[in-house]
Amino acid sequence: MINQTKACLCLIICLGCGLLPIAKPAENDLKLWYRQPAARWEEALPLGNGRLGAMVFGGVKEERLQINEDTIWAGEKRDRNNPNGAAAIPEVRRLLLAGKIKEAEDLADKNIISTPRRLPPYQPLGDLKLNFPGHENSTDYRRELDLDSGLARVTYKIGTTVFTREVFASTPDQVIVMRLKSSQPGRISFAAVLSREKYAIQSFDGRGRLLLKGEAIADADRYKEERKVGVKFAGILQALPEGGNMRVNGNELVVENANSATLIFAAATNFKEKNPATRCEQYLTAAAKKPYKILRAAHISDHQRLFRRVAFNLSGNVSDLPTDERLKRVQAGEADAALESLYFQFGRYLLMGSSRPGTMAANLQGIWNDRLAPSWESKYTININTEMNYWPAEVTNLSELHTPLFDLIENARADGRSVAKAVQRPGFRDAPQHRCLGARRAD
Repeated sequence: MINQTKACLCLIICLGCGLLPIAKPAENDLKLWYRQPAARWEEALPLGNGRLGAMVFGGVKEERLQINEDTIWAGEKRDRNNPNGAAAIPEVRRLLLAGKIKEAEDLADKNIISTPRRLPPYQPLGDLKLNFPGHENSTDYRRELDLDSGLARVTYKIGTTVFTREVFASTPDQVIVMRLKSSQPGRISFAAVLSREKYAIQSFDGRGRLLLKGEAIADADRYKEERKVGVKFAGILQALPEGGNMRVNGNELVVENANSATLIFAAATNFKEKNPATRCEQYLTAAAKKPYKILRAAHISDHQRLFRRVAFNLSGNVSDLPTDERLKRVQAGEADAALESLYFQFGRYLLMGSSRPGTMAANLQGIWNDRLAPSWESKYTININTEMNYWPAEVTNLSELHTPLFDLIENARADGRSVAKAVQRPGFRDAPQHRCLGARRAD
């Protein structure tokens, strides 16, 4: 997700754009919007508070929120040093100096690459799905992501009734919040389910709340060398309807004939918490005490504190066409300067959503991933991609979003020293040709 914006961001930054502090944008120049729901994951709208992420599909008959939490990894801390590494390094160097690059590469691949070779993957938490009876035929559909407020919205009509959904991932309250309302009373009815492809079970907690508990496990068919162990997680959904009634039906939480409803979702893992479900309870209890307007206002204030630090405008009018149609026109050769400005701000938005002080650093997908076995494990690929994620941080006035990356580097320091010592052959530090490499003693 976050990688899709890197190349364009870097180009725009290098063009010498005007950066203005504390900027209020025009009404419609910071919205991605569409006339139809997302047909695939890549078309869904991303939300994030650094720790929790969601992709909002915006379906009419069925809404789907694909949810992530930043510490759900299918693995554990372990020693991956290749025991043959120290002995192989001198021969790899000799082959390189002799110009035998392919032989050196083959030897290093066999004897220096870590064991197991493949790192465990970053995995999704699961899906929240809402089924809306009687919503098969809609008109006046619109799905949008407002970058300035960090809100995703879906609006449509069923007959003469206007239905609206609003979703955000709150940093102040550490929950994902959805508000459902209609233009006529008693029209909000839905059935909610939490699920995951594998290794998780949904249950009810006795108070009308959905609970999903599971473990991030690397599938043996792809990660043959990995043990079946990973981070354990919990997610809890609480529905707060206004009017109507709420009941449990099989594996569904059903709300019927409400005037409106607020859904609050909390998640935690045992990576940082001793009891993830208890931590979820704490998040939910605190958030559920607040009216929706208070949750919404706190989220927007926190979001705009960062987002409005920078304004970027290129000459050109903002199009009244949906974002996907504008993209097709650009691909056909038509200029759209306002779309480039939108793309620039979308990159800042994604970094804000996937990296906040105290969270994990943005991984290969930022925070958004729907696969148990994602491409390149959605890990930290430190040859360039990790660095690219953070290129916008300093130059677009988001400096403090760098801190999760610095924390990651600091946390890796001890293991880095351990690896260096493990592959260092006796006498290497004192060899004249290598004194520059070993001049500074490790602690």
